[in-house]
Amino acid sequence: MIYQFLVSFVIGIIFEFIFSAGLAFSLLVVLVSFCIFLILFSQNDDTDIAKKILIIGLAFSLGILRMSLAQNLPDSNLYKMVGQKISFEATIIDEPDVRDTSARYTVKPTLSSKSLVLLITDRFPEYKYGDKIKVSGKLDLPKNFTSDNGTEFDYISYLSKDQIHFLIYRPEIEKLEGNNGNKIIANLYSLKNIFIEKISNVVPEPNSSLLGGLIFGAKQSLGTELLDDFRKVGLIHIVVLSGYNITIIAVGIFYLTSFLGRRKLGFVIGAVSILLFAIMVGLGATVIRACIMSLISILAVYLGRPADALRFLFIAGLLMLLWNPLLLFYDPSFQLSFMATLGLILFSPFIISYISKNKIGKYIPQKFGMREIVASTLAVQFFVLPLLIKMSGFVSLISFLVNPLVLPLVPWAMAFGALTGAIGIFSQMLSWPFGVISYFISQIMISITEFSASLPLATLQTGSISLWFIFAWYLGYGVLYWKLKNLTPTK
Repeated sequence: MIYQFLVSFVIGIIFEFIFSAGLAFSLLVVLVSFCIFLILFSQNDDTDIAKKILIIGLAFSLGILRMSLAQNLPDSNLYKMVGQKISFEATIIDEPDVRDTSARYTVKPTLSSKSLVLLITDRFPEYKYGDKIKVSGKLDLPKNFTSDNGTEFDYISYLSKDQIHFLIYRPEIEKLEGNNGNKIIANLYSLKNIFIEKISNVVPEPNSSLLGGLIFGAKQSLGTELLDDFRKVGLIHIVVLSGYNITIIAVGIFYLTSFLGRRKLGFVIGAVSILLFAIMVGLGATVIRACIMSLISILAVYLGRPADALRFLFIAGLLMLLWNPLLLFYDPSFQLSFMATLGLILFSPFIISYISKNKIGKYIPQKFGMREIVASTLAVQFFVLPLLIKMSGFVSLISFLVNPLVLPLVPWAMAFGALTGAIGIFSQMLSWPFGVISYFISQIMISITEFSASLPLATLQTGSISLWFIFAWYLGYGVLYWKLKNLTPTK
C-alpha cells in the first residue's frame, strides 16, 4: 500500500503545482473516493479494491492540500525595498559557501519574519556561522540563468525552496558580535574547518581540496579547470554534497569491508561513516536527507531484500515531501539521492548476476568486493543519467568506465585523509605518513580524471531535455525492470 500511497501523493503534488486546484478540489476528491468506497463496500464487492480507491483518493488529496499550503511568497516589507539601498542587522544562519574568490552568506534579517537574504561578497574578510552583522547594499531579486550548455537553471525556485527570496551583491558588512547560532552546530563547523586546515598543512593543493571535497563536500580550491574535468568524466558527484555522492561511497565502504566475510561489520562501518559525515558537515537539512537515503542504500545491500529496502525508501521519500513538497521540483540533491537509491535497489542485483555469469566476470575480480562496487556504480550511474543530462546539458560518454576505476579509491582516500586531519590536531609530524598516502591516492584519482577528460569525444553536448522526455525515459526503465524480473528465476 505504501507504493500506491506515495505515488498518488506525488501525483497530487504535481497536479496542484500545475493546476492550482486548491482546498475545495482536495475535499471533493476525498468525498468522491469515500462515496465509491462505501458503494463497493456495501455491495460486498472486492473490498480490497474499495480500500485501494479510498487510500489512493486520500493520498492524492493530501498531496494537493500539502502543495497548496507550501506557498513560498517573499516578505512583503522587503519586497517593497527591491532596487533600493538598504541597511539592516542580520544573523548568518548557515555555513558560509566559500569559493576561490568569493563567499556566499545566508542571513536572516531582523526586519523579516519569513524571508532570508543571500549575500554574495568577496572571500575576505571572512565571517562565520552565528555572526551577527550589519549589512548595507542594494536589495535585488534572484534571476534564472542559462548555462554554457544551453540549459536554463531555475535559480529563483531553487533558492525559494529554502526561503531565500532576496540577494545583495557586494554589500558592506560590519561584524557586530559572534556566537549567536546553535552552539552544537557552530562547534561542528569549527571542527570541520580544523580538519580541513590540518589536511592542507600536510597535503598540497589541489589534492588537499579534493580530500576536503570527498570528506566534507568542500571544493573551494579545486579550481575551475579541474572541476570541469570532474564534470566531463562524470565524477563531480564525489566532491559535492549530495545523497548521490554519499550513496556510492557508503556502498563502496560496505563492500570493501564485507569482502572479508563480515557483512555486519561492513554495514556498521558504512552506517557509522554516514553518521560521522552528517555530524562533521553540520547536520543541515540537505545533509540529513542525503544521509537517510544513503543509510537505506546500504541497508538494502545488507538485507539483500529489495522489497524491504523499497518500502523504507518510499516511506523516507513520503516524510520528506510531507515536510517540504518543493523538494520534488527544485532540489537536485533530493532528486539525485532518491533516484540513485532507487536505481541501486532495483538494478544492481541484475548487473551483479550478469557480471558473474558472463565472460566479463574474468576481468572484474571478486576480491575487495570489486564486482559489487562496479555493479552498484553502474546501476546508480545508469539510473540517474536522465537527471544528470537534464541538469548539466551534456552526457559523459566515459563515465561508465571512469567511475568503476576511481570510486574504489574514494573510501581509501577518505579514510587516510580523515586520519591525516584527526592526527594532525595533536601532531603534524605524526600525520605526515597518512598525508603522504592520501596524497598519492588522490593524485591517482586526479591523473585518471585529467587524462580521461582530455580524450576526444569524452562528452556529448545534448542541451536541455524536456520533462516529458525524462518521463518516457524512466517509463522505459520501468519496462526494462519488469522484463528483467520476469526473466530472473525465483528462488
